[in-house]
Amino acid sequence: MLISRIYTGMVFCLICFVLCKHNAFANETINLTNLSAPYNISSSLEYFESSNSKLSFRDIQSKQFAPYFKKNIHVGFSDATQWFKLNLVSAKTSNWVFECSNPVIEYIDVFIPQQNKQYKVFKGGCFVAKDKRSYTSSYPIIHFNLLANQPQTIFIKTKSQRAFYATFLIMPEAVHEIKRYSDERKVWILDGVQLLGNFLISIIAFFLLKTNTYKIFAIYSLCILFTVSAYHESIGDYFTNNPVQSTLINALPYRLLAIFEIVLTISFLPITTLYPKWVKWYLYLSIVSTLVLTLAIYFDYNWRWIKMNVLNTLIADFSIILLFAYAYYKKVKLEWLFVFSFIFSFTGFIFLQLRLLKVIDFAFIDNLVFFSDPIKITFFVLLICKIYLRSQQSEVDPAIMLEYQPEYHNIPLNNNDHHPPSPITSFADLNFEIEKFSVPIQQEQHINQQDEAFLQRIEQIIEAHLSDSAFNITDLADELNISTVQLRRKLKTLTNQTTVEFIRNYRLKKAAELLKNRNGNVSDVAFQVGFESLSYFTKVFQESFGKSPSEWSKSFK
Repeated sequence: MLISRIYTGMVFCLICFVLCKHNAFANETINLTNLSAPYNISSSLEYFESSNSKLSFRDIQSKQFAPYFKKNIHVGFSDATQWFKLNLVSAKTSNWVFECSNPVIEYIDVFIPQQNKQYKVFKGGCFVAKDKRSYTSSYPIIHFNLLANQPQTIFIKTKSQRAFYATFLIMPEAVHEIKRYSDERKVWILDGVQLLGNFLISIIAFFLLKTNTYKIFAIYSLCILFTVSAYHESIGDYFTNNPVQSTLINALPYRLLAIFEIVLTISFLPITTLYPKWVKWYLYLSIVSTLVLTLAIYFDYNWRWIKMNVLNTLIADFSIILLFAYAYYKKVKLEWLFVFSFIFSFTGFIFLQLRLLKVIDFAFIDNLVFFSDPIKITFFVLLICKIYLRSQQSEVDPAIMLEYQPEYHNIPLNNNDHHPPSPITSFADLNFEIEKFSVPIQQEQHINQQDEAFLQRIEQIIEAHLSDSAFNITDLADELNISTVQLRRKLKTLTNQTTVEFIRNYRLKKAAELLKNRNGNVSDVAFQVGFESLSYFTKVFQESFGKSPSEWSKSFK
């Protein structure tokens, strides 16, 4: 009985405390007299949400507002209208600035009371034409005046079907000028690093590395570049003066990022051989769903489509991470510096999407999006350095990039004829063309059993590292416990091939056998024998066998 009374008393006290706090808050007035820095008013606001778009401002003034205790304005996907109320007072007449930190809120109106007791409406938002906004900057910034010792109630109205996260600030005009210059420098630095980094990555990946995977990564980096630019509304305005269409164009690169991420994953991982068959179709379905949802948003703008697009992108991002984690678990030989660069490129966007869905509520996520990009750039720079060092170690003459410019030699046969490895006439016997790669091993009668064992040992080592595209002359020499110079000389003497040629020809021989036995499609076979670039594999295969890999495979049907 006593415990029951104590419990009832505690509940009663708690209810009284909440009601008192609510009433105290409802009457709270913020005194700006001594304010000398930007002040976050978010937690001092009162809040009312309406699903009735026909309510007038007079109707809203009579509504009961609830306290808004959050430090930032966090609104989910909805077609509702949010109203915020704030009571202000100052001991002296002065000019003030209201600032909203999010430039992509669709509609934001600020109601400021005037001396005649009427309210002046300052309109803004990315769905409002620039010439009709009450500000000229990309961010909603409203200047207003407070008379001395005259409390004023300000109303803020927001409506955005796309979820948003923002901070509402109030500050003196002089403080705002200082903050504006500071913010501009910050934007120039952070955006500059992102734009320049992604631009350089695109140039290097597309024009210097010359592989399909890196070319896709170049296009993907350009897409990120446009996404960053679009945040400040700098793309859509070049195509249309309609603010709604301009905003949709600005968001287009962001909405299509998932497609480039999936295509890049398919080109980089052995999807058909490492994973179940349904994984490939799931990835294709993700591409189609992204396209369908993007079109739905453009032709039928609705918060449901936008939310589904965010969910779809989020699921695709997590799926990509799981696919790479599985590849790591299976110890698949990948260029992990590139993998980390790729994953960090969309890590920040994952947290941004989680916040839009109101799963998390952290203010630092904006900085995380910005700083994940320099990490991506760092990994990519390390990758370039690794590729450069690898190319320097590949052969004695650094001027000849044998990895990308194959050097052909005539192979002396026992009858003193010379048979060039490529090109091969299409009338030659296909089995003979495969066996031709074994000719150098048997070409000289004076090769003893020890040399044959040496060559067989080399083939065994290459076979063990067949799918490792990074396997090179240094790795081979280490396995044989000899120097790279000794390895080059001995292979040249025994086979009349450079080490790079020997490794490449062995890979091509295995590829021809796999294609003949139909052990996977062309891209799978290329990956199995250690070629990262499908275009390069096709090129050297055709030069060696006189047929493209697909033509070669079809000839054995």
